[in-house]
Amino acid sequence: MSEAGEQPTIGLKVTSFGPIVEADIELRPLTVFVGPSNTGKSYLAILIYALHLLFAGYLRPSMRLPPRRRPQDIAVESTDQLLGWIEALPDELNPDSLSNIPPLPADVTDLVRKAIRDRDDLGSALEGYIARCFGVGADVAQLINVGGDTGAQIVVGRNHVGGGPTASSIGYEFVMHDGENPSREFKTSVPPEVDLQLSTSARMLTFASTARVMQRLEKIEDLDAPVGTRWADILIAALSDLATALPAGPLSRPAYYLPADRTGVMHAHRAVVGAVIDRAASAGLVDAPSVPTLSGVMVDFLRELIMIDDEGHPTLEAGDVFASALERDVLGGEIVVKRTEANYPTFFYRPAGLDRELQILTSSSMVSELAPVVLYLRHHVKPGSTLIIEEPESHLHPAMQAEFALHLVRLVHAGIRVIVTTHSEWVLDQFANLVRLTELSEAEREGLRGADAALSPDDVGFWLFKPNKKRRGSVVQELKVNPDEGGLLSGYDEVADEMYNTWAEIGNRIA
Repeated sequence: MSEAGEQPTIGLKVTSFGPIVEADIELRPLTVFVGPSNTGKSYLAILIYALHLLFAGYLRPSMRLPPRRRPQDIAVESTDQLLGWIEALPDELNPDSLSNIPPLPADVTDLVRKAIRDRDDLGSALEGYIARCFGVGADVAQLINVGGDTGAQIVVGRNHVGGGPTASSIGYEFVMHDGENPSREFKTSVPPEVDLQLSTSARMLTFASTARVMQRLEKIEDLDAPVGTRWADILIAALSDLATALPAGPLSRPAYYLPADRTGVMHAHRAVVGAVIDRAASAGLVDAPSVPTLSGVMVDFLRELIMIDDEGHPTLEAGDVFASALERDVLGGEIVVKRTEANYPTFFYRPAGLDRELQILTSSSMVSELAPVVLYLRHHVKPGSTLIIEEPESHLHPAMQAEFALHLVRLVHAGIRVIVTTHSEWVLDQFANLVRLTELSEAEREGLRGADAALSPDDVGFWLFKPNKKRRGSVVQELKVNPDEGGLLSGYDEVADEMYNTWAEIGNRIA
């Protein structure tokens, strides 16, 4: 199975957040949000992106003592245990030696558990990421659903360890209260019986390597501070970051967000870059004009585009095979990156069979819509990370929507987790077909479109956002592929039925 499929399923429960009254979902290798407009699909997708920033960025272990953390009073015995653990590490530290890393000593593990429980920085950090991603400044209370009486609640990590509904787990709960005295709470649950699973994490290799170097430097240097007040504090702080991020599973890996209206952003890209250059050139000479505030999601999207170079650094094992496949099968041409005189990237489209390039601005909206996907795959996205795409069907013919959906599932098989919001019946039908393919043997699939991308039902989650007038918001429920009902009952087919019935009624009256 793919790397993404092997990662544990992570639960996410959200109440009274934006248009969402209640959502209790599982993030799987492919996660699909469907439903009417203004029901919270993008809200939940952006929230997931903010959680990635917390667990993958803010909690990325660093071998320094962060200013947000206070040193612990580490006993000499615990320091000696940590020193003994470092000295017992295998001589060669590489992915093959991960299984040979010894378990952390009990005293050190207890210190890490205490560090997780005593953290007082996560709530403010998550609040900051949410405010940034939604572009609401300091007023995150406006994101609380108007129907919520007790504030907004975000719970991550349930059912992570053990896989059952009653399994113990390290979990996180963030609550935002509104009113005259708004408050924020961040709660951490660290049951003593739950294995922190530090020694089995790929991140442990980096930690172990740096710990060994730090320990050796500590021995060499003549330091006034006793052993334990310098490097041991730093290592315990880094271990607590590592242990705090691990229960978030795939949320502790990088995510990339492709917002809706990618066509507009791609068309405006040159203007944005030009404005940046003009502002930089005139810095200090003129008063800065007022600039419209962008959401963090849009800022990150623009930044990732600006950071692209023209060489390309394929991150998948097969190079840029998936980006090239999209160009071949959907775009019918190649996305080309060139540099301006100021060394910023500009993007062009070279149709297949032509020896000249067109500016993205003068290309079709389909090209503008898919160009960022190609660029992200070729330059940024790696196996294990998450690609969040709003409305992948935008500006695509139905046949190309189905083709694009097929390529997205191939990404999942390559170890890239994918989250999409969609209004497209064709995208959903393609996903449903790929799920139903698993009911056939490999021999029986031969000759069927997408046979190479059959999708296990356990690797995909379809979540329907249903408006609930009484509760003044939407409630999210899971959809299952139902062979007897023609696939997924998303409600989109009801619109087609109504249109057909109207057509038939008009015909009857004409007759």
